[in-house]
Amino acid sequence: MPGMSPVSRSRKPKRPHKTVQHTPTSPYAKFLDEAKALLDPETEVVEAELWGSFALGALFETSWFGEEEADDDEDPDDVFEQQFGELVEYLGKQKRRPEALAALRALAMVGEDWTREEALAAADGLAEAGVKEPGWLRKAEELEPTSVFRAGDLFGDAGTINLGFRRGGEEHTVSCYVADRGGPVLERVLVVPGGAAELAKGMRTADDEEGHLHISELTLVQARTLLAEALDRLLSEGPDDPEELREIAEEAGLDLEELEMTSPVGLWALLASRLDLLPEPEVDTAVGSAEDVRETVQAFLGSKQAESLPEPELAGALATVFADVAALSDRTAVGFGPISLGGYLLDEFAETIDLTRPEAAQVPAVLTAWAEFTNERRGLGEEGLALWREALPDLTRAFGEVYLDADYIALREEYEAIPVRDYKISAGTDLSEVLQQLVDEARGGAEADEDEYEFEVAEAGADTDEDADTDEQE
Repeated sequence: MPGMSPVSRSRKPKRPHKTVQHTPTSPYAKFLDEAKALLDPETEVVEAELWGSFALGALFETSWFGEEEADDDEDPDDVFEQQFGELVEYLGKQKRRPEALAALRALAMVGEDWTREEALAAADGLAEAGVKEPGWLRKAEELEPTSVFRAGDLFGDAGTINLGFRRGGEEHTVSCYVADRGGPVLERVLVVPGGAAELAKGMRTADDEEGHLHISELTLVQARTLLAEALDRLLSEGPDDPEELREIAEEAGLDLEELEMTSPVGLWALLASRLDLLPEPEVDTAVGSAEDVRETVQAFLGSKQAESLPEPELAGALATVFADVAALSDRTAVGFGPISLGGYLLDEFAETIDLTRPEAAQVPAVLTAWAEFTNERRGLGEEGLALWREALPDLTRAFGEVYLDADYIALREEYEAIPVRDYKISAGTDLSEVLQQLVDEARGGAEADEDEYEFEVAEAGADTDEDADTDEQE
């Protein structure tokens, strides 16, 4: 398992005249050896939680990137569940090892409900057998969420969400750096002493000098909604390839150990347990809706920003995609700034939306008009406009390079990319309706969606050059 140090070997003298039968070492022995650190009288509760979180992170990583080729054919969720069960079973059998109980107590404080319950049951079994409890357990009082502050860019595309907690009179903050690229992506997690309000105050002081951060207070419900989506995305899509990360860190001269200590791979379990302490939203609905998308696109087509665009139908189709993906990210249809929209264009859009070469050539003009329109709708003024104008040249150049790249052309063929003019709004759609539509299409009996959106443009007669498709872009 990556992330765990090698097992130290005993130094007992050899007995040459006696044959010793060696029991194969368990792959989980390294966890037990590492857990000895949890018996230190100076160990704090948060340190124990971090140990448990990194242990689960090691299992999470190997469930996606196992050492055996056969692992590629297995569901990572099933692999993780099996490995976790084996780890808990192994620790639960160590009747004379107090570090085993300490490890189980640590695991019982982090992770998802089912992992905490399994670890707790095994820990209680060892305690009943007379194994000594770790000293820090006496200080493991109930956690209380205090406040949440966000510090990030003007558009809300990227920033740090600082979750404040109090335990026994002492406060600490779980800082999560999240970037929205067609959906929130959890990039860094760090646990620091002190409350979230105190941290925000320090950031405001620094911002007075630099002027780049925008700090706002979030409700506990808002924080849970945003971070839960980012965490779900990590767990469903899996971690980045550790070998690739090592190569990137070496090329960039980054401290690999520091990156690993703040990686969400190792800290997802601690974050998951903290989010469970936050209140859930009363109604699980997205901020954006299909109606929001439709009204926004119509307003865009009638705006001064779009009046000079040569092909309104294409502009409306592209704007629908931009607005819909923002609405699907629990933001309004105009909610994406340069980082979010750029991340989406260079990744998911380039893989799943099909444009002819003439259509692709019009993207920079439509994107510029959309940026100015959304900036005005959000009331971000000259500051927002200046940031867009700074970002657009690099973004449009990168989009042209990525979209026309041979590898992305192949991906669009593999994924059977949707022609941009055929794109249908997904915001506000009931998942059951989507699944039923897929079933109907598979049966060959799909009917046209009654709510299909048709752009209200005046006799859009511009040629689309149907013969120029992405197959000819090479």
